[in-house]
Amino acid sequence: MAKNTVQKSTVTKSTVSKSTDSISSDLLAEALKATVDGIVISEIIGDGCRIIFVNPAFESLIGYTADEVIGNDYWLYIQGTEEQPEIETLRQTIANRESCRVTFRNHKKSGEPFWSELSISPVFSGNGQLTHYIAVQKDVTQRVEKEQSIQERHESLLSLKDELQELASRDALTGLHNRRYFAQELDRLWAVHQRLEATMAVIFIDIDSFKLYNDHYGHLEGDKALKAVAGVIAESFSRKADLVARFGGEEFVVVATLENGVDCLLQHLEQLRQSIIDLKIENQYSAVSPYLTISTGVCYGIPPKDSSSSLFTRDADIAMYQAKKTGRNRIEVVSYEPDEELVLKPAS
Repeated sequence: MAKNTVQKSTVTKSTVSKSTDSISSDLLAEALKATVDGIVISEIIGDGCRIIFVNPAFESLIGYTADEVIGNDYWLYIQGTEEQPEIETLRQTIANRESCRVTFRNHKKSGEPFWSELSISPVFSGNGQLTHYIAVQKDVTQRVEKEQSIQERHESLLSLKDELQELASRDALTGLHNRRYFAQELDRLWAVHQRLEATMAVIFIDIDSFKLYNDHYGHLEGDKALKAVAGVIAESFSRKADLVARFGGEEFVVVATLENGVDCLLQHLEQLRQSIIDLKIENQYSAVSPYLTISTGVCYGIPPKDSSSSLFTRDADIAMYQAKKTGRNRIEVVSYEPDEELVLKPAS
């Protein structure tokens, strides 16, 4: 991965420390030539950095000979890197007369790309004037590609973890969220609506006479019917804010925010009730319709303070069973809005 390191440079009193006074320039030149990393020494002329020395390691690394690069601006040999932020870091470092180390994608004379780690250091004259830059460059392609491979594997594992968590939160038959996920998410939504004093609804939906349907048509047909009903419910409550889950058996549960009032919700539920009938899933053992039908219980309101989400789930469940007791294929509503009494919405 590309990494940048920038260090502040202090002005030196001389270009060569006292400890190296006894070392000849020829010996220093031989040492630079023997170095396995690419070395470039550039002289500052105006706004440019004119190359005055490269070692054999640099020639081998970049593919240019010393004769080809001596006298040219060093920026000519940082090719195809314009869109990399590390290059801007490098430019800013030079403008500020500082040291830095950057890793970026460079190209050789042949056009072959490689990952380059470049360290640059300024050299100052005795009066503090910037005179040269020394650059040390190495090929770190293997290291970067290994880091990238590790990162890719890490991201793949995270993606797999997310997929497994998603699978764990889904009902295998219908593809809806399962009861455990519903319980966790309901608590979160309850807290949000409670804090914002927003109106929400918990809706229980149960397929009428489904045990008789399973007994007479078989479990395979029962599974097909469950998936069909689940699909209609999911399509009906498809907003991002809606939560739809299979609660168990032939029972489904929905949590919805009431943005347009309860009348709009009840109209929507009436359309859902009719949509289930329109599936025309034959159920000759039903006492209310020749086709599969649903009974629906709704509890809505602003979540009361010092209460838990079980308040709405309990009353929505009671309302659903009340709908079954009073004829099935209908909707019954409990309200926690101020000054409102129980509302009964029979199927039309």
